[in-house]
Amino acid sequence: MKRMMTLIGVLTTCMVLMGWSGLAFAQSSDRLDRASSSSFEKTVKQLETALKGRGMMVVATLDHQNMLRMVGSNIRGSKTLEFAKPDMMKVMSTDPDVGLEMPLKIYVYERTDGKTVVSYYKPSAGFGRYGKDELKMMGQMMDKMLDEMVAEATK
Repeated sequence: MKRMMTLIGVLTTCMVLMGWSGLAFAQSSDRLDRASSSSFEKTVKQLETALKGRGMMVVATLDHQNMLRMVGSNIRGSKTLEFAKPDMMKVMSTDPDVGLEMPLKIYVYERTDGKTVVSYYKPSAGFGRYGKDELKMMGQMMDKMLDEMVAEATK
């Protein structure tokens, strides 16, 4: 009986800690989510148009929905767009480690209620980790640019 109570205590503690860490992640101020007034496909197209309109290149599109269909699973619309502006890549000459932050990513997905959401992490959060003023400023400029593009794509 004592062993069972110890096991229950350990499991309860783990569940509480996991819940708290999940809550902390969900409330991250670096992640931005914006609901779209358009359908999933239209939102993706509008986002691609907004990116290209600002000289960005979409270097990869990950179609999560299609990949999961290949293994017999089904989810609503779900795509990640990876993009960069060629001259923005020059930032890597400041610190090659910043390559982990490039290209930038935006995740577009359909919630179970059918609403489309566009999510991304603020570039300033990633670029700010390197402790260099030039990178921090670039990240802040990208924050503003992404906010404008996502606002345009979700209206």
